[in-house]
Amino acid sequence: MKYSAPDLFSAPVPESVAQATHHATHHAVPSAPLFAQGGLWSDTPPAVLPTRDEAAKPVLQAPQHAACHGVVATRFGPAMVWLDLQGRLLRLDFHLEQELQRAQLSGSRRDDAAVAEVARQLHEYERGERRSFDIPLAARGSAFQQQVWAALCCIPYGETMSYGELALALGKPGAARAVGRANATNPIALIVPCHRVLGADGSLTGYAGGLPLKSALLRFEQENTVPGLFGTAGQL
Repeated sequence: MKYSAPDLFSAPVPESVAQATHHATHHAVPSAPLFAQGGLWSDTPPAVLPTRDEAAKPVLQAPQHAACHGVVATRFGPAMVWLDLQGRLLRLDFHLEQELQRAQLSGSRRDDAAVAEVARQLHEYERGERRSFDIPLAARGSAFQQQVWAALCCIPYGETMSYGELALALGKPGAARAVGRANATNPIALIVPCHRVLGADGSLTGYAGGLPLKSALLRFEQENTVPGLFGTAGQL
C-alpha cells in the first residue's frame, strides 16, 4: 500500500509474520535487527495493563525502570528519549513539554550524553542514510502488544500497511481494532514505525504523535525511497 501524504508542513518476529508482511507490501521484508540478546524486545515480564478508568487519567510518570532521559533535536521536532539502567530504549516521544513535565514530576535525571547513540541513529535516519535501527529496546507491554510492536519493525521503509493487513500478518484476522489499540500504545515513536500503519481506505487515522507528524514521516520516507540505493534493507 502506498500513501500519498498531504503537505501538512521484540521476541524475534515469527517467520509467518514476515512472510505475510512481504505479501502485503510486495517488497522483501527486512530482517528485524537484533536489538538485544533476547531478540527485539526485553525478556522482562510485561507490566500489568491499566484498567479503562486508569488509562483515561493523564498520569505523568517516568517509564518503569527508567534510569535517565535526554532530549534529541530532529528535523521532525525535539524528541524525549528514556533509557533504562542497561542503556536500552524505553520510550521516545515528540511531545517534549509533556515529557519534560513527566521527568520533573518523577525526579528523573537528564543525561543528554547517555542518549548520544540514539541521537546518532536518528540523525542518520533524517539524512536519509538509515532505514532501520539497531538500538536495544525494552518497551514494556502485554504479550500481544509486544507481538504487534515487533511486527511493525517488519514493515519496510517507505511502505505502509492497513490495520487489517497487519492483523492478518499476525495470524489474527478480524483483530484490526485490537491491532490498532496496540499500535496506539507503542511508546517508541519513529524507531518502532507505527506511523506506517493506515486505515483500510488509506487514510491517516489516529497517531499519538499527531497527524501532521505522521504525514511528515511518511512523506519523508517515500521521498527518500530510491530503488537500489540501499540494496538489501539493513544498516549502513
